[in-house]
Amino acid sequence: MSSAENQDSPAPPADGKKVFKRRGFQIFGLGLQDVIQFFFSGNASLAIIILILICFFLAKEAFLFFPDHHKDLKSYRQSGQEFVGFISEEVKAHTDLYSTANIAYYAEVNRTSGKEDTILRTYRTVLANVENRSAKTWNRLERELDALEDVVDDLEDHDAEDEEDRAEIAKLTKEKNRLEALTQPLRDKLRKEVNTIIEWEETWDLGVGADLPAEEDIAKIREAVLFEAYPDAEDEHPFIEEMKSVSKEKKAVVAEELAEFKETTKAMQAAIRPLKDLERELKKPADENKKEITSFSTAPQRRDAWLKGAEATDDPDEKARMRAKAEEVVIEEPDYEKINQVFYDSIAKHATLAAPLEVEMKNLYEQLPAPTEVETKSAKENLKRAAVFYERFQDRMVSNRKQIKEWRHDASISVPESVSAFLFGRDWTTNSSWHDFYGLLPLFTGSLLISLIALTVAVPFSIAAAVYVNQLASFREQSMVKPAIEFIGAIPSVVLGFFGILVFGEALRNLSQLEWLQWFPGFPMAERLTILNAGLLLAFMAVPTIFTLTEDALNNVPQAFTENSLAMGATKLQTVFRVVVPTSLSGIIAAVLLGFGRIIGETMVVLLVAGNKIKIPDFTEGLGVIAQPAHTMTGIIAQELGEVDSGSLHWRALFMVGMVLFVISLLVNFTAQKVLKKFQRI
Repeated sequence: MSSAENQDSPAPPADGKKVFKRRGFQIFGLGLQDVIQFFFSGNASLAIIILILICFFLAKEAFLFFPDHHKDLKSYRQSGQEFVGFISEEVKAHTDLYSTANIAYYAEVNRTSGKEDTILRTYRTVLANVENRSAKTWNRLERELDALEDVVDDLEDHDAEDEEDRAEIAKLTKEKNRLEALTQPLRDKLRKEVNTIIEWEETWDLGVGADLPAEEDIAKIREAVLFEAYPDAEDEHPFIEEMKSVSKEKKAVVAEELAEFKETTKAMQAAIRPLKDLERELKKPADENKKEITSFSTAPQRRDAWLKGAEATDDPDEKARMRAKAEEVVIEEPDYEKINQVFYDSIAKHATLAAPLEVEMKNLYEQLPAPTEVETKSAKENLKRAAVFYERFQDRMVSNRKQIKEWRHDASISVPESVSAFLFGRDWTTNSSWHDFYGLLPLFTGSLLISLIALTVAVPFSIAAAVYVNQLASFREQSMVKPAIEFIGAIPSVVLGFFGILVFGEALRNLSQLEWLQWFPGFPMAERLTILNAGLLLAFMAVPTIFTLTEDALNNVPQAFTENSLAMGATKLQTVFRVVVPTSLSGIIAAVLLGFGRIIGETMVVLLVAGNKIKIPDFTEGLGVIAQPAHTMTGIIAQELGEVDSGSLHWRALFMVGMVLFVISLLVNFTAQKVLKKFQRI
């Protein structure tokens, strides 16, 4: 090529890229590729802006909770409610101890009448369902039988002496036959409905195995229900009367043997009465103080509202009335020392009641039988639980005695105390006539327990399935198993929730009644909506997430690792478990963390099947805690947010729960991303 040609040729771009000038579709000077790029980059920017606004709104509403919560706690102390609360805690600790001992006593009393009690319980359950489900047939039959009875009475009043009486008798006889013809189909229909209900009860509601009466007893129960179901039945069926009599006699014999046990529980119940009376006596002034303090704190807002209303109206009479109302609003701070004097005067009285109560309860507790001295499983478990509750009672009495002695209505409440009261509070009580409490601990505990059960079940199944499908399964197996697992993610959570209520929860409770499964913690289960039910359903929902991400981690292992391992003589299984899985371990851990994020944020399933009981589960039952109901952070937001006033303390408390949940999810995802980055560097 000549030098002249080189001079005439255009110089290439400095960055080495070729320049292409394309003509065609343009809008505002932008080509098609520019428009597409602008569209996607604009959407990404918009998503970031919306996320920032959501975070800002969430943080604003959440952190406004603490100033209001601090003010609420201060009011709780200034009104004397905190003082009464200390006594209420002592009463509750005693009630837990007494109730547990009482349950143990009745479990022993009922041990010999189990068969009769099961029959009576079955009879009452079925009869109640018959009354509910067959109400229309029952009511109609009752009306027809009443009419028939009236006709029969009228027939008895006629003696057929004259032609008029004979004509009336013929008319009444015809009406009697008509009514009898009507009642017989109703009786048959009622009998059919009763049989259907009993068959349903035998299958589902009454459980399986130990709790199901014998076959011959079910036949007698059926007969008794049919007998009682008719409105003209005046007395109970002889079989039911016999069962009641036998049950009562057996219980009387055992109760006589356990007379000392009963006297101990009675003495426990009586021991707390003086302290309960003091609590009841002090609640009234504390409640009045709360109203007075609330009136003072809201007085400026009420006065301003009347004045604004007066300015807004043009009616002179209405304006004058509103201004008069504004002048009636008294803004005068209560005399806190005076209104709390009744509580200071009660400190000595509480001390004189608490000291003998501790001594008496110690003696009574020592009189309770040991768990080895009773026969039933329930009595043994409750007496073991009583030991825990007795320790709690002692600790509560000691700590509260000191707090009551040092209590001051004007003691300051620090910001850390206010934050701690929310994060570690043991009560979430709203719409209370006494005082609202916003403690996160019961909700966090429920969420954590359900998530742990879900991970315990989901992680082994998900990882094992991913390893098998990715490394060991044939192409045909992969094409069947993988879509099936991923399809689980398409099932709406509300559908799984209904399944958990109507099918899975009931089946799980029935399964827990099997005698050979009584060794399992928490079995037999009294309820179907439990931590275990929710945890297993969430495990099912988390499987697709963990499975997919684990398989991606396995796919990212270099093929050379597998080939080198096989070339050195390792078997396929040795290669999988000693080379592929360890190499992808960081990715698998990230998959588990992201699966946990999926579980902790789930709302609908836990709201429907966890039981929604706002209480810290009773850990004295050990692993049996999984058979208890619970509430969760996501569930409480979904359940209560639509019912509270915007801007109220309750409203902001729910936003604060959401903020905590947001931080937990953020930390889990941040950890997962860190693990993934570490995995990518390997």
